[in-house]
Amino acid sequence: MQPVAQPSRTSSVYIGSVMALLATFEDAGILPPEGTPQANGIIKAVIQFQSAFLKSHHPAIRQFFTDAHRVKLGPRAEEVETSFRRSGWSADTFDAVMAVGQTDNAWNTQGLSDGFREFNIGKPDFDILARLYEQSRAAFSTQGKTFQEVYAQRRREMPGTKSE
Repeated sequence: MQPVAQPSRTSSVYIGSVMALLATFEDAGILPPEGTPQANGIIKAVIQFQSAFLKSHHPAIRQFFTDAHRVKLGPRAEEVETSFRRSGWSADTFDAVMAVGQTDNAWNTQGLSDGFREFNIGKPDFDILARLYEQSRAAFSTQGKTFQEVYAQRRREMPGTKSE
């Protein structure tokens, strides 16, 4: 008789990183009202892309994620990727993924859409996040802030942060 797998609980660090990202969008004044279909779609996309990058063994997703970090972060890529695996979204990882995912050929990689489909997400979900990211960066710029600064502050306020 095979043991039945029990559903695993999502670690508070991953929940906190999602909450911080959503709070950052809220601080920029671009998050639709809670409970609306638009807000629910954004929440789903933030959670599912993080899950895909954390859990997927699909080669196209792994390559996309690694390439995003290498292209955007150069020598810091491995360190930031390792941090993502421990703590979920960071401003650096989100920026890297958004930047590379918006290039013309990123979504032409064989199997990428199939890999994300396993997590019930795709390019339309990505495009929503990319648009929000650009809008939030613009909003913060007019306030003399950066996305990275606001996200870092919000992340410190959320579950799963380590006390120093």
